Amino acid sequence: MFCCGIFATGVCGCASLSGAGGEARLAGTLWWLTPDDLALPETAWEEELDQLQALGMDTIIFNGPYAGPEGGGAFDALLDRLDARGLHVYLDTLAAPNWWTLEGAGNEVRRGTERAVLLQETYGHHASFAGFYIPYECYVMWDRQGALAHDLYVGVSRGCKAAAPDKPVMISPFFRLDEGCYLGDFRWATPEAYSDFWKGILGAAFIDIVALQDSGEHLACYTLAQRRPFFEAMAAACAATGTAFWANVESGELNVTSVEDYVARFGLKTHVNSPETAPFWRAVPAEKFRAKLELAGDYTDTSITWGYREFLRSSGDATAAQAYGEYARIFTR
Repeated sequence: MFCCGIFATGVCGCASLSGAGGEARLAGTLWWLTPDDLALPETAWEEELDQLQALGMDTIIFNGPYAGPEGGGAFDALLDRLDARGLHVYLDTLAAPNWWTLEGAGNEVRRGTERAVLLQETYGHHASFAGFYIPYECYVMWDRQGALAHDLYVGVSRGCKAAAPDKPVMISPFFRLDEGCYLGDFRWATPEAYSDFWKGILGAAFIDIVALQDSGEHLACYTLAQRRPFFEAMAAACAATGTAFWANVESGELNVTSVEDYVARFGLKTHVNSPETAPFWRAVPAEKFRAKLELAGDYTDTSITWGYREFLRSSGDATAAQAYGEYARIFTR
């Protein structure tokens, strides 16, 4: 696999979110890059990177259009900074709005392929540019949508390999634990169906790394035991197709005590990303996050996280700074 050897230890002497208990090492984080991020002064970015590396991370998966030529000279300067630190970056091929409604994959595959070529031509000289991230984050799709997802993953991953054959391609699908479909109108898939769906895609596409989102759709009430069957399902799909299996151990969650609590607060069939849920998001408590790393460690030695930028940065609000301090205390002792 192309990923072998890419993730060297970050900075000598840094703490690492892994330990003697066998949990997966936290290698990096997804980061939705904004114009405000790019406008940060150099000293602020140095502090951001110091704090990220202090937790043992050496990789950033940059998402969004500003992680590219739209970011101008500021993004190129940021990559220079990452080069100097020996960090690793995955760049997002982007996705069409509401991509799952497309009639066919052709135009979107062309756009994604052109994006991969542009990223390689523009940033291929940066030592930190390690690979591509394809952002069609999904669960299981059936019939026409299933064929669309298959064709998009196959086509865009092929385009990434044509642009840069040695750069690994990463995806980060999710799974749903809401078997009763309280959180939306969708069809629920068993772990067996989930594994079969991803075997079909991974067996045909040019994907090197699957970083499985671990939250089951973000509710704090979901248990580790509920998550395990889907870890097993994706691990089986990766093993059958020779794909590296990582975890996306999410560090953000919706603080509800049960699915019934969720429905009482937000209403039946309300999607987790609806505006009314916004006040109830939080950083995953540090001890719980470590338990999630231990679950992931039963299947992989490597994880990334979504939620660090949103809920854990010391440069955020006081709540985020406190959460960062708790993570640092727990994982450096």
